[in-house]
Amino acid sequence: MARDLVVKGEMKVSLTDTDGVGVALEDKQALAMVLPDRDAMGAPLMPSMVSLIAGAPRVEAGKKLIDYLLSAEVKRELARSEAVQIPLHFAVEGPKNIPLVTSSKPMTLDYEKATGRVEDVVNRPQPILGL
Repeated sequence: MARDLVVKGEMKVSLTDTDGVGVALEDKQALAMVLPDRDAMGAPLMPSMVSLIAGAPRVEAGKKLIDYLLSAEVKRELARSEAVQIPLHFAVEGPKNIPLVTSSKPMTLDYEKATGRVEDVVNRPQPILGL
């Protein structure tokens, strides 16, 4: 929705992810993508992940699925699809109109520390928004 408001000219800027921008750029909509603070603090990159649960009943099948999901073939398809995923496989071409992951310094994030602040971050804007 935020992306659409920018495209319509109702907002000048919004925060969104690569799939929203990629689809709009592919459709030749009036939009530009800027990676924030790409040289100093770094641009936030949110990798997708997959895990094998300890004690899973079909460990070998789970490992095969993980290997498949991490393969260059799947990364290539995700980069080409509307999911517009940026591949971490450097040999895989990234999505059209989206900068390569190597074009920016990735932001260093402490995910464990961030999870401890979720409640504060959610509650802080509530008075401003009248919630």
